[in-house]
Amino acid sequence: MPSRRTVTRWIAQGGLLGSMGAAMGQRASELRQQAEAAPLIPGQPAAWADRLRMADRLAQEQLAAAQDPRAEVELLIPSFLGNQARRFYGRGIPQELGVQRKFFLGSGPTRIGRRLEVWSGAGWTGQCTLVRDRGRDYLLIGAFDHHLRKIDLQTWQEVWRYRFDDVLKGTATIYIDRTAPPLDQVIVLQGSRQGVNVPFTARVVPSLRAISFRTGQELWRWNVRQTASYSRDNDSSPLDLRNGLLFNVGENGIGSFLGAALNTVTQRDGITQPAVAGELLFYAPGDGARHGGNLVAESSPSRLGDRLFVAAGSGHVYGVDLNSRQIDWDFFTGTDIDGTAVVSRDGKLFCAIERQYTSGPGGLFKLNPARPPAEAVEWFLPTGSLRYQDWQGGIIGSAALNDDYRDRGQPPLFATGAIDGILYIGSQLRTTGLAHWGPQRDGPHNSPYVAFQTRIGPTISTPIFTEGDRLVAASYDGVRLFQLRFLPTQSQDPAALPNGRGQWFRLEVNLLAHFAPGSSFEATPIVWDGTVYLSGRDGWLYALG
Repeated sequence: MPSRRTVTRWIAQGGLLGSMGAAMGQRASELRQQAEAAPLIPGQPAAWADRLRMADRLAQEQLAAAQDPRAEVELLIPSFLGNQARRFYGRGIPQELGVQRKFFLGSGPTRIGRRLEVWSGAGWTGQCTLVRDRGRDYLLIGAFDHHLRKIDLQTWQEVWRYRFDDVLKGTATIYIDRTAPPLDQVIVLQGSRQGVNVPFTARVVPSLRAISFRTGQELWRWNVRQTASYSRDNDSSPLDLRNGLLFNVGENGIGSFLGAALNTVTQRDGITQPAVAGELLFYAPGDGARHGGNLVAESSPSRLGDRLFVAAGSGHVYGVDLNSRQIDWDFFTGTDIDGTAVVSRDGKLFCAIERQYTSGPGGLFKLNPARPPAEAVEWFLPTGSLRYQDWQGGIIGSAALNDDYRDRGQPPLFATGAIDGILYIGSQLRTTGLAHWGPQRDGPHNSPYVAFQTRIGPTISTPIFTEGDRLVAASYDGVRLFQLRFLPTQSQDPAALPNGRGQWFRLEVNLLAHFAPGSSFEATPIVWDGTVYLSGRDGWLYALG
């Protein structure tokens, strides 16, 4: 099963029980005291009741810790797009898209320039993460109401919430620090926008924070300092490099190697911050002349062996050598890039490109990072240059790959949704021989064979493959569930897809369900045990199945 290969299992033993139980008991007692002391406001009993419920939940976890001789934690979906290659989306086969349960996330204010807006639910990238702790599954979701939440998947109740200074757009990353006190060994990293009432020029903008998974208490903050970029947000999902370091990319265009261990944090700039082992700048001196202050890095770093890859809003896809901690590869597109560079099983990069600052189209590049950047393009899929909201076309989300979901020799596929409203499903391997110009009128480049495309409405979400050869795609027109079927055929079939083993298949795609609640979806879904979890812009987190 794909999930078995991608799940990280950590077992904390020894002195866990006493310290965990005492700390959880103290935290539960604090929450209960706050609840009992909170004034009852007519028409607003929710805060009081919520604190009582969270205190009760933490008390139950304390009891479980005292009774459980081994505290076992499984990081089931620990970061955006699931793993370090950014291509794992969960397990199980979704059957339908009916509403099984939903959780109200609410709304929160944020500033767009000088204008104050109110956003609801969760948006791009807004993907849930998933952790199993002592046999219970928990969702973590950051939302536009400024809160990061831990939700018990069995009871659909909130265990804790942590408040930030602004809306949360990105997806959490969860990792294990085995050197930390037992209660704080499971750590959640979450970014936010810079702060509703925080000036851009403030000395400290702590838009990345580390939170204890078990207690919901803050462990440290990271100051996303001011640069030539016009943003100090943190939308990216960091990587745990599993060598005592984390790698985070801020919207200030700086990539930072941060200490993962809590025993290395120090007080700097008036806040508790992680140790810094090195930093990289993800824009070049001339980029500001083309992009102005839009030197924002919003994507999440991916990993291929001893190299990291970062798609930057400055128009570059950078490769970073982990041994030297220096940039050793630079593929220039000239466009804004929001999507994450996804790594295929055979070591290629799939990079979604927005259409901005160039006369050519946006679309999807397949790159070979083993070659020099000038020779790296294997193919380019151009998408329509349709304007929607503030976008001029291209792809805002990322590509999905079926590499962790294909068995029985099925062909490797990609899928992506675009601003032009089209869902594209195509071959990773087969090209058409038709040449297309790239975003800067570069090329011409070969193009991939698109086996299926259909209109789903403009989208900035990333579609996901699932077990059972299914695909879930969200857009501004709801959520759709597709069934993929692979029919054996011959190489001379015009619609044949190669599997890389000398076998060929024709792809058949059918729509199984369409969930259209009258609201839009920008976030990326996950699937677990056949249930699809996805937040909408209507304020709700949905469980669909």
